[in-house]
Amino acid sequence: METFPEKKSVALRRIAVFPIQRVDPDEVVDNALRCPICGTIVNVGSVAPQAEKVVEDVFIRSIDKTEKYEIVPPERVHGVFQRISANSLKAPLKELLMKSGQELGADAVMYGYVYRFRERRGFAYGTDQAASVAFAMHLINARDGSLIWRGIFDKTQLSLMENIFQAFAFYKGKGRWLTAEELTEEGVLEILKTFPNGQ
Repeated sequence: METFPEKKSVALRRIAVFPIQRVDPDEVVDNALRCPICGTIVNVGSVAPQAEKVVEDVFIRSIDKTEKYEIVPPERVHGVFQRISANSLKAPLKELLMKSGQELGADAVMYGYVYRFRERRGFAYGTDQAASVAFAMHLINARDGSLIWRGIFDKTQLSLMENIFQAFAFYKGKGRWLTAEELTEEGVLEILKTFPNGQ
């Protein structure tokens, strides 16, 4: 497996966001997958259509609100990546991401996966199936390919009867069942608590 060594300290202002990738559960053995960027084991499940776009939009919106970073949009990053990868067919992912980030004048490239995105079945105050979301975001140094930061969220909303320890989270959601997008918003806010400060 390709490695992305960790390196925490980097001046960070311009971030190139690569389009978030969806993981097909049919291509995974035993519903578990080792993340190819950070090596974390994640439980994979069904991924609703356009789920990667939902996660991507929520993440970019949340980063924009901080007003600390300049974001290079996914469409532009993907175009540069495709051109570079067409000229370097056997190059590893890390090298392609570095080259793309450098060409775009970015300090880092954001690369993420959606592993599970299951919508709730039912309504806000009564549901047959709770929303379930799992995604991972990685911030990769455009200069040396090191992993600056990673944020992993993996949650299925549980009722109070299922888990009394989630009482605060359930009441924070006003005692109702969240949609998959609302659960994603909660997850993005959670992982961004450890996001490096812009410099």
